[in-house]
Amino acid sequence: MTCTIISTGEELNLICKNENEPPYPEIKAKLREKIWNLYCKGYDSFWLNCEYGVPLWCGEIITALAMYNDIELNIAMPYEEQSTNWVEEHRDRFFAVHADSDHVELISNQYTEDCYELADEYMIDDSDLVIIVGKTDLDNSAKKYAECVGVKCELFIIY
Repeated sequence: MTCTIISTGEELNLICKNENEPPYPEIKAKLREKIWNLYCKGYDSFWLNCEYGVPLWCGEIITALAMYNDIELNIAMPYEEQSTNWVEEHRDRFFAVHADSDHVELISNQYTEDCYELADEYMIDDSDLVIIVGKTDLDNSAKKYAECVGVKCELFIIY
């Protein structure tokens, strides 16, 4: 079965910006546990957009799990230069996850207002479950789209 993991982006608004300080290690541990539990329930294929924050962290977790488990990572890249303005460390991690992924689908050659939404829809169309990671259930277009196409959607509150 296939699962898409989408973030509301709220993790980027946390006060601490150092990933090695709280609450980030706790967030990553909860993500690791969630992904492992999904894998144990039969979800062996995952879609992410690999944006910095929860999606990139999930990509790193899934590629680590793939070293010893039959688990697949797919990336829907919203646009070609997605990581261009990132700091070098994050960009290197982005490319490492891409190199270790099983499939990368480029949604748009250039940034457009709807490229992230189109990436979400692309991932959802190939999924049995959508996990939305965030603190609140915002007016989320991914959730609305998943419900529209009959894909189960679950909010995962981690901070």
